[in-house]
Amino acid sequence: MKIKIVDTDSKIPNLALMKVSAYHKSKGDMVSFGIPDPDKVIASVVFRENAWKARGLQFMYPDAEIEIGGPGWNLSKRLPDEIEFIKPDYDLYPSEYSLGFTTRGCIRKCPFCIVPEKEGKIQRWQHIKEFHDSRFDTVICLDNNIYADRDWFFENTDYVLEHRLKFNAIQGMDIRILTPEIAERLKAIRWSGQYHFAFDNMADEAAVKAGISMLKDAGINTRHDVTFYVLVGFNTTEEEDKYRCRLLKELKTNAFVMQYKRTDWTRKIAWWANRKEAFWACDVDEVDRRVRA
Repeated sequence: MKIKIVDTDSKIPNLALMKVSAYHKSKGDMVSFGIPDPDKVIASVVFRENAWKARGLQFMYPDAEIEIGGPGWNLSKRLPDEIEFIKPDYDLYPSEYSLGFTTRGCIRKCPFCIVPEKEGKIQRWQHIKEFHDSRFDTVICLDNNIYADRDWFFENTDYVLEHRLKFNAIQGMDIRILTPEIAERLKAIRWSGQYHFAFDNMADEAAVKAGISMLKDAGINTRHDVTFYVLVGFNTTEEEDKYRCRLLKELKTNAFVMQYKRTDWTRKIAWWANRKEAFWACDVDEVDRRVRA
């Protein structure tokens, strides 16, 4: 069978498609992005705004079976276990790192997040050794709350340390449950890129301050190596958005604004906070309101 893979987002390598590819290759199927006359087309939609790309596939490949999944298409659709737990096909994309989840779900129920509906409560998923490819010295985890299961986090990062791997968790880590021991483990790991945390709610101010203090005590350079995602355009005012970003700057760490809804205001504060040369050189009130991002 000839199977065409379609990635409608192309932000980072699509893990689900990598697993689909690995499974079908194990069955002897031909799998590629570039097959012109497929028997089957398998597409993934992560972001809802790209769903239109998948809708057109039935017209582009009228003789092929079409299968579409992903959270931007259907939150309830799941990969069968024989595909979900297979080692990804790292040859599908130009890969430089291993990719996977050690946990799925989350301990939180943030109203702006699809994870509670899509994945439910946190559960252990795969150990890093199950998806680590020995060709790569870097592991990236996609967990929604990487150290919420503390013992599992330490067990997995023991593997990272033992194998001298670089590591990154690209979702915003939960500063509210950071402990000195976890901060020390984060410092001990060879981290790839920035440490990312989240400051979504005004009510988390005390936890953010305490967490940044723990990171500094562990020897992490917060000005250089730490960024906090700051959600705007959801349920905060302009003054609250300014306050959170200014507080992070005062505490010698970085802000990266995430726009839930785009308005003139969210574009302005994102333009300022997400450009480090602007964030550290001036205040958001000094930015021309006509700016667009």
